[in-house]
Amino acid sequence: MLLRKLAVSAAAVVTALTAGAVPPVAAASAPDIPRQHSGPQVTTVRYGSFTIPAAAGHDHGEIPNRLSFNVQKPCDDCFITGFKANLVYEDGTNANVNTGPMLHHMVMGNHRKNDVVCNGPQRIFASGNERVESVLPSGYGIKVGRGERWNMLYDLMNHAPEKKTVYISVTYTHESATGSRLKEVTPIWMDAGGCLGSAYDVPAGVSEKTRRWRSTISGTLVHMRGHLHHGGHSVRTENLTTGEPLCTVVAEEGGSPEFIDLHGNTEISAMPPCSGDPLGTIHRGDVLQITSRYESTGHAHGDVMGIMAGWVAQD
Repeated sequence: MLLRKLAVSAAAVVTALTAGAVPPVAAASAPDIPRQHSGPQVTTVRYGSFTIPAAAGHDHGEIPNRLSFNVQKPCDDCFITGFKANLVYEDGTNANVNTGPMLHHMVMGNHRKNDVVCNGPQRIFASGNERVESVLPSGYGIKVGRGERWNMLYDLMNHAPEKKTVYISVTYTHESATGSRLKEVTPIWMDAGGCLGSAYDVPAGVSEKTRRWRSTISGTLVHMRGHLHHGGHSVRTENLTTGEPLCTVVAEEGGSPEFIDLHGNTEISAMPPCSGDPLGTIHRGDVLQITSRYESTGHAHGDVMGIMAGWVAQD
């Protein structure tokens, strides 16, 4: 939790005034007291442990979608300006498909705020096994309110013939909201699978799946990241109303030995996000479209995903 040291605060003055210890003139001068602001900090939070069952032949072990409530946040009354998810062993080393475990996905959510796309609980951010870092452009942050509670949805897999115990590790860059001039961003969740379920099937060969959303907000889009499964080529979002391309993310698969499993199969190893001030402008009523492209060699794939998470600074 982020600690802030304030020499004098407005809250302290109000408390003292209520107790009769400070004359009214002191209370009137409180707005002139400068607000102190602490700089960026980096906090890594471990979630777990989780023990994933062993694989049986080519059938992986799995902890299918589970929800953990009231999970730890990196800070309170703060702005998150960057994050990177990982899967690690007890000693902190990476747990990836080359030794068995796979971070199929993790999603941080806030049930007290509504998702602007699907009207359910707000999805703050997410990651798959690509484990890509997101850094918002300077001047923007994801606001974490005081007392806000987070929940985490996670799905973990294991390709090894023995069970594996792992932790989900997320490294956050954040700063106090006190005195901050950062502008709050609102998450948007573009999902080719739709609001009722992200997973869908793709045939062998080249295929694309699209989904449209009529925006309920206006503002500037400053960051987007994508998520695909094995065989995924790219995912993109565009503003059909203005004809403006917003972000295209092309996947890399098996880019390092860590992303090649024990059977020689490759997994997504990189999906570089788009970041800019702005990537594009969105107006209420604009139609945004996500397109998920798969190039499946030899056979069809089931339960794939095509997702783009974005963050908009509302007008």
